[in-house]
Amino acid sequence: MDPVIYTPRLKLTLVETAERGSQEFAWLHKLRSDKDATWSSISGRSKTPEDTEKHLLRVLPQPSDPQKRYRINYAVHELLPSHPSHPSTAGTAEAPESRETAENDEKVGQTTNFIGLISLRSLDADHLVLPASLVPASTSSPSTLTLEIAYSFLPAAWNHGYATESVTALFAACETPRATAAAQAFWSPWEKVYVRAVVAEVNAGSLRVMEKTGMQRRGVYEWRAASEGEKVWVRGALVGEDRLVIWGRELCVVVGV
Repeated sequence: MDPVIYTPRLKLTLVETAERGSQEFAWLHKLRSDKDATWSSISGRSKTPEDTEKHLLRVLPQPSDPQKRYRINYAVHELLPSHPSHPSTAGTAEAPESRETAENDEKVGQTTNFIGLISLRSLDADHLVLPASLVPASTSSPSTLTLEIAYSFLPAAWNHGYATESVTALFAACETPRATAAAQAFWSPWEKVYVRAVVAEVNAGSLRVMEKTGMQRRGVYEWRAASEGEKVWVRGALVGEDRLVIWGRELCVVVGV
């Protein structure tokens, strides 16, 4: 995956490690320890740096992982207004490709502010098992990989369209129209990726994000805890049942497929 992805208003930076004391850890602990940012997370809020470290073991790539599990995480940063003396490409007559490159080059030195995290991860034992009626038949193909998308933003970044902008950019980065060798190696042996999302029916904001980013609504899953011990703390309460809207979208990661 690209180490950096730019959008008109955002800079997404790939996070593969986040050791205690690093800038990446500071970003993620700030997010994980924010009560509002983790309000809808079944992982709960980090009360200590140790809590964040434990959480990151589950979401960041692990060098010793014997399986090729995908744990793609991008820190999302807001691009702050440029300094008046910063060079501008406005008014130049460039081809679309070179204009995009020039605009991205201009953003390289631009001041940013960390606002959230967006992730694509392989399904594992912690993920929800869905009934066949909510999963397309294409996911059973040996050439199709299933990933789950999730994101979290600090409250100051809510209601600005940043989640939609981030998801759109991440999907575009996953698909490989240029068929670069690095991209092909990253996704090998998969040809297609099915991205699913699980959104609580009460989360109106994220439902709108799914609609705007080309995700298809598969249906509603009525989750119920099988026992008292399976209840989860989410949205400020211990929950034993929930209505979850299931979304999905297929991405082509190999040219010609």
